[in-house]
Amino acid sequence: MTDRSHPLDVILNRRSDARLVAPGPDAGQLDLLLQAATTVPDHNTLRPYRFVVVPEDGQERFGDALASALSAATTNVDPQQLAKARSKAFAAPCRIVLIASPRPHKVPEWEQVATAACCGYAIALAAAALELGAVWKSAGVMAGGALDELLGLDAGEQVLGWVNVGTRTVDPSNDERRPVDLDAFVTVVGADGPRAYGT
Repeated sequence: MTDRSHPLDVILNRRSDARLVAPGPDAGQLDLLLQAATTVPDHNTLRPYRFVVVPEDGQERFGDALASALSAATTNVDPQQLAKARSKAFAAPCRIVLIASPRPHKVPEWEQVATAACCGYAIALAAAALELGAVWKSAGVMAGGALDELLGLDAGEQVLGWVNVGTRTVDPSNDERRPVDLDAFVTVVGADGPRAYGT
């Protein structure tokens, strides 16, 4: 584990912060979060992604759109389910919606979607570096109804969720991440074939 002044501390001690309050990122911080998202590994620099920022004044519209998508996909949806879907829009002062937008190219679609997914992690890391809280969220239904129109979804595009960003309510210094047991899921392939990590 690193000390708190080491750059790797941001990665090794990043946490998902579910309880986020205002204020959200200011304009300069938001720009840094979005710029960080564009630094992900990207074969042929296709930029197969785009983002939709939903600040506090867009929560109502986003919540209504989430409920609309659920309603369009589910028969006999009850009001409690709609209210739960709608409430997801109010969990943080700002959210950045991640949209995979693969291009026709020799780079396979799965790889382009993986690039888009990396953007969410880059945003979360950048938020941690800025001492903001962040958590990647999703819903059971993320397409259809008014949501497609609100986000401007084109054919072939896919919503991967959104990153909620705001002010932490828990001091991260009180919750240092413990190193995991790498032996449980890392294998080394050497000259003699596979072997356990650390042997």
